[in-house]
Amino acid sequence: MGRRKSRYDRLLVSDAEAILRDALRLRATLLAAKVNLTASGALYWHLSGLTDRLHAVMEVIAEKELDFRAAGLGLLPLPEDYSSRK
Repeated sequence: MGRRKSRYDRLLVSDAEAILRDALRLRATLLAAKVNLTASGALYWHLSGLTDRLHAVMEVIAEKELDFRAAGLGLLPLPEDYSSRK
């Protein structure tokens, strides 16, 4: 028997967009903090790791790869068919 699907298994479009907007703001904060650190410092590399993990989460939520050339990494707005995702 499989696990029963609950209402929490699906992410609403409005919730996903809110999460992505917050993640983009957090990314901007992390990158701004890295500007003033030396590349050889431990804190710089810790923030780089956090940024990489944040990128991975954003890709999973948006279900597409980040486009670093686009504004907002090309994540927003979400496609129209996002609400039909499983």
